[in-house]
Amino acid sequence: MQINNEIYQTHGHDWWAEDAGFDISSLRYCMNPVRYGYFKRKLQELHLTDKTVLDVGCGGGFLAEEFARDGFAVTGIDPAARSIEAARKHAADNNLEIDYRVGKGEALPFSDGSFDIVACCDVLEHVDDLSLVISEVARTLKAGGIFCYDTVNRTWLSNLVVIKISQDWGFTSWTQPNVHVWEKFIKPAELIAVMNRFGLANQEMTGISPRKNPLALLASLRALKKGRLSNQEMVAAIALCESEDLRISYIGYAIRNSFF
Repeated sequence: MQINNEIYQTHGHDWWAEDAGFDISSLRYCMNPVRYGYFKRKLQELHLTDKTVLDVGCGGGFLAEEFARDGFAVTGIDPAARSIEAARKHAADNNLEIDYRVGKGEALPFSDGSFDIVACCDVLEHVDDLSLVISEVARTLKAGGIFCYDTVNRTWLSNLVVIKISQDWGFTSWTQPNVHVWEKFIKPAELIAVMNRFGLANQEMTGISPRKNPLALLASLRALKKGRLSNQEMVAAIALCESEDLRISYIGYAIRNSFF
């Protein structure tokens, strides 16, 4: 089944719109606070502040802007030109200096060892060649640099929540068909194995989960579809948080070995 990555081209202008659909709002208000909160905490523990960051698959700049506001020197890259246009405009409107470029994670246009930190979020489950993207991440990281990531696990629960409830079932779906394809989801052991091949030593993984169980989420999503809940109310209903449950999404970081 072919994944639909064209949504990031056709709806690139919607990234920062307050009336954007729930597909964009969920990234901005559900996922981004959780994952950046995790990354910020870990980087502070590692005493990595005011460093260079590459955001691979940056989209409209949700994650890149968080890094920039905290003093990092940020570069963002994404294959969707319209998303990059939206990211550049929003950064300029908010006086944020971020170097945005159009390009692919499979062929990063940067020299070896260019960055202290590479982030890759909501991306790995979309790419055609995971190994090639991870190899490029490792290549552009400095020795001892940090790879920050999140992705979706390939389990029956992720199939229910991310595919069936979110995409396939008309009475609850809130995103377009095939924005995610279950077969492209990545089990933690698979990601660790690929990272190890390219000198990235995983340090930690933790889950990202809604506080509500899937059945309770069904009722809220039905209310969203019926117009009885706003996007912001739905965000509050989902209430994503870090958890010990890796069965849907997980987040973590790895360190590039100095001897690789």
